[in-house]
Amino acid sequence: MFNSALSQNIEIQLLSNRLEEMLNLGKDDEIKKIFLQKSFNKFNKNYKAFRDKYKDTKWSIQPISNNLNKSLLAININSSREINDQVYALSTKQKVMVETYKNKIKEYKVINEESILNSQGSPLVIKILSPENVLTGEKYEVNLIIEKPLDKSLTAGGIMILENEKKVNISSDIYGIKPNQSGGLFKYIQAPSNPGTQTISAIITHPEGIYSITKKIKVGL
Repeated sequence: MFNSALSQNIEIQLLSNRLEEMLNLGKDDEIKKIFLQKSFNKFNKNYKAFRDKYKDTKWSIQPISNNLNKSLLAININSSREINDQVYALSTKQKVMVETYKNKIKEYKVINEESILNSQGSPLVIKILSPENVLTGEKYEVNLIIEKPLDKSLTAGGIMILENEKKVNISSDIYGIKPNQSGGLFKYIQAPSNPGTQTISAIITHPEGIYSITKKIKVGL
Protein backbone atom coordinates (compact mmCIF):
# COMPACT_ATOMS: atom_id res chain seq x y z
CA MET A 1 0.00 0.00 0.00
CA PHE A 2 2.82 2.38 0.89
CA ASN A 3 4.68 1.66 -2.33
CA SER A 4 1.46 2.13 -4.34
CA ALA A 5 0.75 5.51 -2.72
CA LEU A 6 4.34 6.62 -3.24
CA SER A 7 4.19 5.59 -6.89
CA GLN A 8 0.95 7.56 -7.40
CA ASN A 9 2.48 10.64 -5.79
CA ILE A 10 5.51 10.42 -8.06
CA GLU A 11 3.33 9.94 -11.14
CA ILE A 12 1.13 12.98 -10.45
CA GLN A 13 4.23 15.07 -9.68
CA LEU A 14 5.81 14.06 -12.98
CA LEU A 15 2.55 14.73 -14.83
CA SER A 16 2.27 18.18 -13.20
CA ASN A 17 5.87 19.02 -14.05
CA ARG A 18 5.41 17.96 -17.64
CA LEU A 19 2.17 19.91 -18.08
CA GLU A 20 3.74 23.03 -16.53
CA GLU A 21 6.77 22.78 -18.79
CA MET A 22 4.78 22.26 -21.99
CA LEU A 23 2.40 25.14 -21.19
CA ASN A 24 5.30 27.50 -20.51
CA LEU A 25 7.01 26.44 -23.73
CA GLY A 26 3.75 26.62 -25.73
CA LYS A 27 4.22 23.13 -27.18
CA ASP A 28 0.65 22.33 -28.20
CA ASP A 29 1.45 18.91 -29.68
CA GLU A 30 3.09 17.81 -26.43
CA ILE A 31 0.24 19.22 -24.31
CA LYS A 32 -2.21 17.09 -26.29
CA LYS A 33 -0.32 13.92 -25.30
CA ILE A 34 -0.94 14.64 -21.60
CA PHE A 35 -4.75 14.40 -22.00
CA LEU A 36 -7.20 11.81 -23.19
CA GLN A 37 -9.05 13.11 -26.23
CA LYS A 38 -12.32 14.19 -24.55
CA SER A 39 -10.61 16.11 -21.76
CA PHE A 40 -8.15 17.66 -24.23
CA ASN A 41 -11.01 18.98 -26.38
CA LYS A 42 -12.47 20.70 -23.31
CA PHE A 43 -9.10 22.06 -22.22
CA ASN A 44 -8.03 23.18 -25.68
CA LYS A 45 -11.17 25.25 -26.25
CA ASN A 46 -10.58 27.23 -23.05
CA TYR A 47 -6.82 27.36 -23.58
CA LYS A 48 -7.11 28.84 -27.08
CA ALA A 49 -9.62 31.46 -25.92
CA PHE A 50 -7.26 32.42 -23.09
CA ARG A 51 -4.19 32.55 -25.32
CA ASP A 52 -5.96 34.83 -27.82
CA LYS A 53 -6.40 37.44 -25.10
CA TYR A 54 -3.39 37.09 -22.79
CA LYS A 55 0.33 37.18 -23.56
CA ASP A 56 3.62 36.40 -21.82
CA THR A 57 1.95 33.77 -19.66
CA LYS A 58 3.81 31.96 -16.89
CA TRP A 59 2.33 28.74 -15.44
CA SER A 60 3.07 27.07 -12.11
CA ILE A 61 1.45 23.70 -11.29
CA GLN A 62 1.86 21.72 -8.06
CA PRO A 63 -0.07 18.72 -6.66
CA ILE A 64 -1.44 19.35 -3.15
CA SER A 65 -3.27 16.06 -2.54
CA ASN A 66 -3.58 12.66 -4.16
CA ASN A 67 -6.14 9.89 -3.68
CA LEU A 68 -6.06 6.89 -6.01
CA ASN A 69 -6.52 8.31 -9.54
CA LYS A 70 -7.82 11.69 -8.36
CA SER A 71 -5.51 14.56 -7.47
CA LEU A 72 -5.92 18.17 -6.45
CA LEU A 73 -3.60 20.61 -8.23
CA ALA A 74 -2.69 24.16 -7.27
CA ILE A 75 -2.29 26.21 -10.46
CA ASN A 76 -0.95 29.77 -10.61
CA ILE A 77 -1.12 31.78 -13.84
CA ASN A 78 0.49 35.17 -14.42
CA SER A 79 -0.04 37.00 -17.68
CA SER A 80 -0.83 40.36 -19.29
CA ARG A 81 -3.36 41.82 -21.69
CA GLU A 82 -3.60 45.05 -23.65
CA ILE A 83 -7.00 46.76 -23.82
CA ASN A 84 -7.34 50.14 -25.56
CA ASP A 85 -3.60 50.83 -25.31
CA GLN A 86 -3.65 50.09 -21.57
CA VAL A 87 -1.70 47.08 -20.25
CA TYR A 88 -3.34 44.99 -17.54
CA ALA A 89 -1.69 42.33 -15.38
CA LEU A 90 -3.54 39.07 -14.70
CA SER A 91 -2.95 36.83 -11.69
CA THR A 92 -5.02 33.65 -11.34
CA LYS A 93 -5.02 30.98 -8.63
CA GLN A 94 -6.93 27.73 -9.17
CA LYS A 95 -7.54 24.49 -7.36
CA VAL A 96 -8.29 21.84 -9.97
CA MET A 97 -9.47 18.27 -9.35
CA VAL A 98 -7.84 15.96 -11.89
CA GLU A 99 -8.73 12.34 -12.64
CA THR A 100 -6.04 10.34 -14.43
CA TYR A 101 -5.98 7.13 -16.44
CA LYS A 102 -2.68 5.53 -17.47
CA ASN A 103 -0.79 8.72 -16.60
CA LYS A 104 -3.06 10.91 -18.71
CA ILE A 105 -5.70 13.42 -17.67
CA LYS A 106 -9.10 11.81 -18.09
CA GLU A 107 -11.25 14.49 -16.43
CA TYR A 108 -10.65 17.80 -14.67
CA LYS A 109 -12.76 20.32 -12.81
CA VAL A 110 -11.97 23.75 -11.38
CA ILE A 111 -12.97 23.62 -7.68
CA ASN A 112 -11.89 27.12 -6.62
CA GLU A 113 -10.61 30.04 -8.62
CA GLU A 114 -9.55 33.61 -7.99
CA SER A 115 -8.56 35.90 -10.87
CA ILE A 116 -7.26 39.43 -10.44
CA LEU A 117 -6.93 41.86 -13.35
CA ASN A 118 -5.45 45.26 -12.59
CA SER A 119 -3.82 48.17 -14.37
CA GLN A 120 -0.12 47.46 -14.70
CA GLY A 121 1.77 49.64 -12.24
CA SER A 122 -1.39 50.57 -10.34
CA PRO A 123 -0.72 51.69 -6.74
CA LEU A 124 -3.83 49.90 -5.48
CA VAL A 125 -3.02 47.23 -2.87
CA ILE A 126 -6.13 45.23 -2.09
CA LYS A 127 -6.75 42.30 0.26
CA ILE A 128 -9.59 39.88 -0.48
CA LEU A 129 -11.47 38.21 2.35
CA SER A 130 -13.97 35.53 1.35
CA PRO A 131 -14.52 31.80 1.95
CA GLU A 132 -13.40 29.18 -0.57
CA ASN A 133 -16.19 26.79 0.42
CA VAL A 134 -19.74 27.51 1.60
CA LEU A 135 -22.85 25.45 2.34
CA THR A 136 -25.91 25.44 0.12
CA GLY A 137 -28.18 28.35 1.04
CA GLU A 138 -25.56 29.90 3.30
CA LYS A 139 -25.27 33.67 3.58
CA TYR A 140 -21.63 34.72 3.49
CA GLU A 141 -19.58 37.89 3.24
CA VAL A 142 -17.14 39.00 0.53
CA ASN A 143 -14.73 41.83 1.40
CA LEU A 144 -12.30 43.83 -0.71
CA ILE A 145 -10.09 45.94 1.53
CA ILE A 146 -7.77 48.69 0.34
CA GLU A 147 -4.79 48.01 2.59
CA LYS A 148 -2.89 51.26 2.02
CA PRO A 149 -5.03 54.41 1.74
CA LEU A 150 -3.67 56.22 -1.31
CA ASP A 151 -4.76 59.81 -0.85
CA LYS A 152 -7.99 61.72 -0.59
CA SER A 153 -9.12 60.65 -4.05
CA LEU A 154 -12.40 58.78 -4.11
CA THR A 155 -12.46 55.16 -5.15
CA ALA A 156 -15.57 53.47 -6.50
CA GLY A 157 -16.56 49.85 -6.65
CA GLY A 158 -19.18 47.16 -6.51
CA ILE A 159 -19.71 43.41 -6.14
CA MET A 160 -22.21 41.19 -7.93
CA ILE A 161 -23.12 37.54 -8.46
CA LEU A 162 -21.96 36.74 -11.96
CA GLU A 163 -23.17 33.22 -12.69
CA ASN A 164 -23.79 29.77 -11.32
CA GLU A 165 -22.10 26.58 -12.44
CA LYS A 166 -24.35 26.23 -15.49
CA LYS A 167 -23.26 29.64 -16.78
CA VAL A 168 -26.73 31.09 -16.27
CA ASN A 169 -26.83 34.71 -15.19
CA ILE A 170 -28.64 34.77 -11.84
CA SER A 171 -28.50 38.46 -11.16
CA SER A 172 -29.69 41.16 -13.55
CA ASP A 173 -28.28 43.85 -11.23
CA ILE A 174 -25.23 45.78 -12.41
CA TYR A 175 -22.27 46.03 -10.06
CA GLY A 176 -23.97 48.81 -8.15
CA ILE A 177 -20.78 50.86 -8.24
CA LYS A 178 -20.74 53.54 -5.57
CA PRO A 179 -18.10 56.09 -4.56
CA ASN A 180 -16.40 55.46 -1.23
CA GLN A 181 -13.44 56.66 0.80
CA SER A 182 -10.37 54.44 1.11
CA GLY A 183 -11.25 51.30 3.03
CA GLY A 184 -12.83 48.97 0.47
CA LEU A 185 -16.23 47.40 0.07
CA PHE A 186 -18.18 44.36 1.15
CA LYS A 187 -21.36 42.50 0.30
CA TYR A 188 -23.38 39.64 1.74
CA ILE A 189 -23.97 36.86 -0.79
CA GLN A 190 -26.62 34.15 -0.72
CA ALA A 191 -25.28 30.76 -1.82
CA PRO A 192 -27.52 28.76 -4.21
CA SER A 193 -29.71 25.96 -2.89
CA ASN A 194 -27.97 23.30 -4.99
CA PRO A 195 -24.35 22.10 -4.71
CA GLY A 196 -21.85 23.28 -7.32
CA THR A 197 -20.08 26.61 -7.60
CA GLN A 198 -20.94 30.28 -7.41
CA THR A 199 -18.99 32.99 -9.22
CA ILE A 200 -18.59 36.46 -7.74
CA SER A 201 -17.23 39.46 -9.62
CA ALA A 202 -16.04 42.76 -8.13
CA ILE A 203 -14.36 45.94 -9.31
CA ILE A 204 -12.61 48.88 -7.65
CA THR A 205 -11.60 51.98 -9.61
CA HIS A 206 -9.28 54.84 -8.73
CA PRO A 207 -7.89 57.72 -10.80
CA GLU A 208 -4.59 55.82 -11.03
CA GLY A 209 -5.91 52.36 -11.84
CA ILE A 210 -8.56 49.64 -11.98
CA TYR A 211 -8.70 46.45 -9.93
CA SER A 212 -11.08 43.66 -11.01
CA ILE A 213 -11.57 40.25 -9.40
CA THR A 214 -13.55 37.16 -10.34
CA LYS A 215 -13.80 34.39 -7.76
CA LYS A 216 -15.36 30.93 -8.01
CA ILE A 217 -16.54 29.52 -4.68
CA LYS A 218 -17.40 25.89 -4.07
CA VAL A 219 -20.95 25.27 -2.80
CA GLY A 220 -21.58 22.00 -0.97
CA LEU A 221 -24.04 20.30 1.32
